[in-house]
Amino acid sequence: MDLEIKLEDLRKIANAIIDHAINDLDVVSIKIDKDFYWNIPEDRRYDMGEKPNELDIGQLSEDWAVLSKILDDKDLAVTYTLTHLGPLLRYIGERIGQ
Repeated sequence: MDLEIKLEDLRKIANAIIDHAINDLDVVSIKIDKDFYWNIPEDRRYDMGEKPNELDIGQLSEDWAVLSKILDDKDLAVTYTLTHLGPLLRYIGERIGQ
């Protein structure tokens, strides 16, 4: 597969979706009522040759704790923190989308 995503396009899409939730659906916050989630380790996540036989655990409150520090210190906004954003976006999309 030869897919390339422009980060500026991804930003526009994410902003449009969040704007829709806030402006059209009047969702300004969401209660996180489940904290832990299953995660497939990175070395197995994209290997479709074999079904993963182990999972590890992620925690939404921990993901938010890492991300929310960026509100006070923009220097903490390193690209790896996107790995904490993904699970929260999935959770929010699943809750609002119901």
